[in-house]
Amino acid sequence: MIQHKPMDFGQAFWGSEHPDTARLRVQQDYVDKMIALKRENMDRVSQYVDDLMAKAKEELGHARSGSNELRKIALAQHIDETVSYLRGQGIEIEAPESRAEGGRQSYLLESVPAFFGRVRCVLDQWHASHMIELYDEMVTLVKLKKQVPTAD
Repeated sequence: MIQHKPMDFGQAFWGSEHPDTARLRVQQDYVDKMIALKRENMDRVSQYVDDLMAKAKEELGHARSGSNELRKIALAQHIDETVSYLRGQGIEIEAPESRAEGGRQSYLLESVPAFFGRVRCVLDQWHASHMIELYDEMVTLVKLKKQVPTAD
């Protein structure tokens, strides 16, 4: 069997990369890094709210087990902090029903679980909408989708 001598390529060929391939690789690295940065922030917000909700659920269990006013106050603080934090993130949510007893505000224990459900639902929608916006932005940045001309 006759073996043909393989083509001899220059030393520069083996270390080179086609310009289009390099452009695509750099774009992909950029997109991956931007998505990771955005997800990191969104995951941090979600984790913080999840931690607040876990503490509030624990306090709710203690508040239901007896008429411990300190537990109801702690529950109210966790709920207030959750509502304030979400509003700081631009997420509007209503606090559960409350009543005033002896100059102190406390939440109706029956309305607190529904509040937890609303928070989880709103946070999931917020997370999904931010991811959709991020992917649309990345698609536009790497010019996979043409910009729609606007009539000014």
